[in-house]
Amino acid sequence: MQHHLRFAPEILARLGEELVPHADLGIMELVRNAYDADAKLCHLRMSEAEQPGGTLIVSDDGDGMTADQLANGFLLIGKSGKSSDTHTPSGRRKVGEKGLGRIAALRLGTRVTVRTRSKDQLDTEHALTIDWDRIDASDAVEDVPLAIESRRCAGEKGTTVEITGLRQGITQMDADRLARSVLMLTGPFADGSAFRVTCDSPEFENLSKVITTVLLQWVEYRLVAELDEQGQTSATLYNWRGEVVKSAGHNDVGRKRQGRGDRDAPLQFSAPPATFEMWMFNLNPGASKEVRLAQQPTEEIRKWLKQVGGIHLYHRELRVQPYGDVGNDWLAINLRRAASPEVRPSTNNSVGRIRVVDPDDLLQPKTDRSGFVDNLHFLELQEFAKRALDWSADQRLELREQRRIGAAPKARNRVKEAEKQFRNLLEAINPKDPDTPTLDGVADSAVLESFTDRASEVFDSQRQEIEALREDLLLYRTLATVGTSTAVFAHEAMKPAARIINEVKTVSRRVKQHVSEDEYKEKFHSSVENSIDSARTLETFARLPLTLLTKNKRQITDVDFDRECPAIVRLFSRYLDERGIQVEYDLGAEGAIVRSTIADIESILSNLIVNAAHAFTRTDAIRPERVIRIRTRFDVEGDSTRLCLCVDDSGPGIKDISLRAIWLPGKTTRDNGTGLGLTIVRDIVADLGGTQEARERGELGGASIMVWLPAQIAGGQRA
Repeated sequence: MQHHLRFAPEILARLGEELVPHADLGIMELVRNAYDADAKLCHLRMSEAEQPGGTLIVSDDGDGMTADQLANGFLLIGKSGKSSDTHTPSGRRKVGEKGLGRIAALRLGTRVTVRTRSKDQLDTEHALTIDWDRIDASDAVEDVPLAIESRRCAGEKGTTVEITGLRQGITQMDADRLARSVLMLTGPFADGSAFRVTCDSPEFENLSKVITTVLLQWVEYRLVAELDEQGQTSATLYNWRGEVVKSAGHNDVGRKRQGRGDRDAPLQFSAPPATFEMWMFNLNPGASKEVRLAQQPTEEIRKWLKQVGGIHLYHRELRVQPYGDVGNDWLAINLRRAASPEVRPSTNNSVGRIRVVDPDDLLQPKTDRSGFVDNLHFLELQEFAKRALDWSADQRLELREQRRIGAAPKARNRVKEAEKQFRNLLEAINPKDPDTPTLDGVADSAVLESFTDRASEVFDSQRQEIEALREDLLLYRTLATVGTSTAVFAHEAMKPAARIINEVKTVSRRVKQHVSEDEYKEKFHSSVENSIDSARTLETFARLPLTLLTKNKRQITDVDFDRECPAIVRLFSRYLDERGIQVEYDLGAEGAIVRSTIADIESILSNLIVNAAHAFTRTDAIRPERVIRIRTRFDVEGDSTRLCLCVDDSGPGIKDISLRAIWLPGKTTRDNGTGLGLTIVRDIVADLGGTQEARERGELGGASIMVWLPAQIAGGQRA
């Protein structure tokens, strides 16, 4: 006698509980079935669904099923149809998986009726009813036979699934989540989709007014990144006009941004080919000089992004939950923005999507259909998107810094020119020379109109200067806080340093009273001297910030550069001596006068010295000699005279960072470095009307930093 493996109805209940934790997930499984049936439209209807016992109807205009397909496909649970038939007749890549999600969705109610009409048999409708109460009351699922009824009737192709006797009411949260899932299924993006889902719920109607594509026109930047079949990446950053701002290939986009050595080599990704798009908005129009942003519906955009913000994953053209759901920041863009807020997107100010076709089924859906298993292919898909975002942030930071560097001096020049023209207009309206002809003492309309324009120009220029200075203020307020805190620490550290020196000397005298001179030299002398030297080093470091913060150094004066240079370096003498760093001078700009403050010149030199000294601490700094060379020269071109300052070192040179990026705030190759030293140098040089340049290798084999400042020869004229 033969027997068959049987299973109890409870297994179906377990499937429903574990595979569909929320009603909206089950409903979306039925929507996916409609997509696999080549439907163009899927419609959801709910009746009295707020309470248990309600009705849910999911209908589509897909290809429908024959009686055989209904029996051997729809009712065959656990076998994937993709293994033998991966595409629909219209060419869609199928998204259904083993039917487990479907059976769980059908158990949302106590009774299910399926009516379907195949595209090949439009004159016949097949119907199937499943009474779950009857099945649950049986010993085994197969004890309850299911009948397919067929009847002749004219109609359109498609399938309708009616679920009655809902076990649980669809809560307000479920309804909101369902409406969002339906509207986001193909996304709030500019390109259309051949598949559309509608719903008759009030939540859907309300959200459909919010989740639209019209607000994409207010985007500030758009990122498009590609991952090709060879695992190579590329990216392009567009401005709001659709113009290319920056573009790069795999060597830049695929490079890991953190760490050093081999970890920085571009990675060949094993993830399936993908396209990543990101729309980034500026929700603070008052902080921008873009006149266009003043016209944008900011509050409407905020409300819209509250529903659609974040990065969504589209697998074979349909969105996969929970990626991009409210609270699901699967690429950690909010965390990355919090750690480095410079021009980075967040779920509150951007919307994006990653589109994956995945022809080789590298991404494996989880059993409960809530996303993909975190296998290597999925993790590298995430890494691809993160590196593309890092590249985009670098480009935007560089663009912002370029604007910021030149904004203040340009604005000041505009203010001066506007004020000059303004005074000319005042003179035209009310001339001091009584012989100047006037229009009976009253300016004509053309003069008054010009007067108004020039006044507006003055105020506009001043506003731009204020905005430029405000950006600088945010950076330097942080540095000022660090500086004052350091000064307090330094002031307090001076006392214990002096006390340590005195106490060590006292101990030394007392030890000498009890031991012989030879024994003292052998056992104690070295330790005593090292302790005193260390305390003096601490004292020197404590005195350094107090010296740099001296008030009179912040007054504008004529600075003799070659004379001040050695004095500034001496502030770091103990620091350099302890590290075996030798400073060489080649000062050939005697008498070069720079109109500045001692504090500014100290900031330039000290940051360049510290930057060079840190180069010797790198693991690839293999040369035994540690040399920093400071060189100055006159640079005369026509009527212009400039001081050229060059700081070279014998370290490993500039590596792991581009020559442009080293001037940007926060960019550093040092662990725990601030990345602000060279930014400060750049900003001071720009304010003084100079320029700067970095070279990977100089005369000593290491990095070379050059600065040119407007100067005058003592007793001569400034350029």
